[in-house]
Amino acid sequence: MPQLFSRNIESVRSVISQFNEERLIIDPSYQRRKVWLPPDKVRLIETILLDLVMPEVFFWPAETEPETGNSVTHIVDGQQRITSIVEFINNGFPLANKHLLDESIKTRCGNKTFSELNDKDKIKIWDYEVSIVIINRDFDKNSIRQMFSRLNLTNYSLNAQEKLNSKDSAFGDAAEALSVLDFWKESRLFSPADVRRMQDIRYCCSIYILANEGVIDQTGDKKINDYYTDYADVFDNDKALYAKIENAMDKINRIRDKSTQSFISKKAQMYTLFCMAFDMRDKELILLSEHIERFKIFVKAYNCFRNEYEIVFSNEQLRKTNEEIKKYKLASSEGINKLANRMIRLEILWKICIGNNNDVIRLMEELEVLYRKQAETNKITSDAFDSEDLVDINDTE
Repeated sequence: MPQLFSRNIESVRSVISQFNEERLIIDPSYQRRKVWLPPDKVRLIETILLDLVMPEVFFWPAETEPETGNSVTHIVDGQQRITSIVEFINNGFPLANKHLLDESIKTRCGNKTFSELNDKDKIKIWDYEVSIVIINRDFDKNSIRQMFSRLNLTNYSLNAQEKLNSKDSAFGDAAEALSVLDFWKESRLFSPADVRRMQDIRYCCSIYILANEGVIDQTGDKKINDYYTDYADVFDNDKALYAKIENAMDKINRIRDKSTQSFISKKAQMYTLFCMAFDMRDKELILLSEHIERFKIFVKAYNCFRNEYEIVFSNEQLRKTNEEIKKYKLASSEGINKLANRMIRLEILWKICIGNNNDVIRLMEELEVLYRKQAETNKITSDAFDSEDLVDINDTE
């Protein structure tokens, strides 16, 4: 039986040279995105400067060019460490004093980039010996993926989406391609933490499923897991779903401005807007300036509403419209992925923005005034956080 592993020691100089020459690579098909924060990176470099032991990295020589003998090696585990060292040597970050633990390193290297270190410390980094576990080249890629998942069962353990990303899937590839569009950055939907832990890809999975099936219950992982499996080989080859999503993005971009940005940047609200945009496309409805005006006045009233307000309405229309806003707020705050709450949000937003109620703008304007008066009475700021702002990062929406 061939030996499965061997161990080797190489200098940082050698490892970085291989990385820069792309003979040592990160394979995104089973690696997760970067999750290290500045303190992690700084303390790794501090460990090297103190000549302390860095955990082993795992390399897999996956491909060899028969004519030259040159090989391409995959980093199976150790992505964070290798890329952090490369980044520091390229002056990508300073050794911020607030993250350093050793007083001698603080005095000598604090707040300095690599180019600002003294020559002795630079050489110490170049000469530092990295412990490497070499995986037998006869391993197949699936076995490597399983190994990667097992290596990360502890410490920054993989979340559901990171585990899915280790699978070959046409559906997963489509969702990942969708996640890099400028639309998401412009909408400010995803935090850096979302992106690091692949929650942007997970959200795009939900948008593809919405485009394909319509509104569904998605309180667990099963639906996305099924799509990764059922559409492993082929998904949206004719780009029909992608075109549908792009059309919805165009509509959402038309209603996004300074007054609506905060509302749209919430994942539950963005999902609802995709629902409405898809329905408009299916019904062959054009987004009119009237629809946009209705949406903006709804957002203004919605942003002023608070559940604790106790307003006595003499006008029945006002009372009913207030109840709809209250209902929408609740459906945006609890169980946001449940089918019932998704449908409540869609039906109310459709009724207000697209429906035939010609009084809706007047009603919303009157409600906004009432809410502002109530806020002054209760001394509650209209900029207070709502519970929907605190939705857990792992929620699909």
